[in-house]
Amino acid sequence: MGYSDRRLEVTEATWRVIIREGLDRASMRAIAQELGCTTGVLTHYFRDKDELTLFVLERVFENLFRDIKTCTEGLHGIERFEQMIFAVLPFELSGGQGWQIWIAFLGYAIGREKLIQEHRKRYESLHQSICQELTDLQTAKLIREDIDLTLEANALIALVDGIGTGFVINPEQFHPDQQRYLVRRYIKTLLAAS
Repeated sequence: MGYSDRRLEVTEATWRVIIREGLDRASMRAIAQELGCTTGVLTHYFRDKDELTLFVLERVFENLFRDIKTCTEGLHGIERFEQMIFAVLPFELSGGQGWQIWIAFLGYAIGREKLIQEHRKRYESLHQSICQELTDLQTAKLIREDIDLTLEANALIALVDGIGTGFVINPEQFHPDQQRYLVRRYIKTLLAAS
């Protein structure tokens, strides 16, 4: 097994431990036990828990952006934008795993400036993607010209964060149909008059 394959195997074990026990209890020892190896083997791939946590977070975001690309391929306009947002949401329990890791990371990052900076970078990347989509929609005259695109991107991220967090806490309250309804209701507020 190659170095990068082993790191991905460590990532998957880390996801399992975080989802089962929470990030605060996802120690290097607990992750090594999940892998059936020693902590020495684990530290061969990652210096410490923060480095491992950042690597795991990066995989969550890689998966997110891959899902967005897959879901929007060949689509245009409002349908593309809608599918982009849907790709981020946890429609299924399996999609909730990324959200569980993300929320665990946020709690763990408090008081750790380097991790907070990494969190900001990822949010900024998502924000830029949404702003670009909104700009394209505005140029195509599909959404109103009088809206502040930065503010709308922030509002949409807040909506998605709220839905994702709500799903992790109480999945029954955020059924996929309700998630879609909330996003579509918000997008309607942006549409240009026809």
